[in-house]
Order: sequence, then structure tokens, then C-alpha cells
Amino acid sequence: DPCYTYTELDDTWRSISNTHASVKKCDQSVSWSGWYRLFINGLSAHIPDTCVAQYSCGTHVPLWMRGGHPTVTDGVVTRDVCGHWNNYCCYFGSSTIKVKACPGNYYVYELVRPTSCNLAYCADTDSINTSPTTVTPMTISPGNVTHC
Repeated sequence: DPCYTYTELDDTWRSISNTHASVKKCDQSVSWSGWYRLFINGLSAHIPDTCVAQYSCGTHVPLWMRGGHPTVTDGVVTRDVCGHWNNYCCYFGSSTIKVKACPGNYYVYELVRPTSCNLAYCADTDSINTSPTTVTPMTISPGNVTHC
């Protein structure tokens, strides 16, 4: 069970409050393997599930999770990872990760290597909304389509 066999990821630079634009951390060079639990200064943290400001989390393109966090009863779920760049919250959005809510009010993540630099996963210690959420699929229509 990944709730009990995870690697601790305690990089203070991952905090969403870290807005030092000169720092350029990149998670592409990390050999991601297995499940991770996030901490900031020893406090349990989670990947934000709302858009994060550019140049925060110790990088240029902060990575956040789209689709919300699961509940314990949801088990392991798959979520999209988005990278905020060029004033678009999901400019980089091709990766998926696995997430599990664990007893004891924390989350574990099966992280994957970002597609380029400078992208890095964010961490936040604020409480999150754990009420069940419905994810509505988004349909994107091509522009200038003429319907008969």
C-alpha cells in the first residue's frame, strides 16, 4: 500500500510561497520511482489542485494537479499535471500522475518526469477541500467551424 511505503519529498523550495524568480529548479533530472509524500519543513503538504502563479515553487513553470484530490474511499486515481506558463494555467499539460488519499489526512503521489525544464512540482501546506468533486470533461471545439 503506497500510504505506508513512500519516499518523503521535503524540499522547502517547492512551497507555493517561494516566489524567487531567479531560482530555476527542474524536476526533469530526477529519477522518479514509486510513491512520494510531500512535506515542507516537516509539515505534511500536497500538490496544489488550483493554478499556481508563474515563477513560484522554486521554478519558472510550477506544476499543479488538475481534477481535485480524491477521498480515501476513491482509492488510487489518475490526475493531469498542468504547468503554468505564458499566462496559461495549463500551457504544459501532457503528464498524468497517480494520487491516493491516505488514512491520517495525507496524500501520496506517483510522480512522473516533466517533459522539459524548468518545470517542478509545487507543494502547499494549506488545507484542501476534501468534499467529493465531480470532474466535468471539457470539450474543445476547433475555431471557425460552420455548422449546417
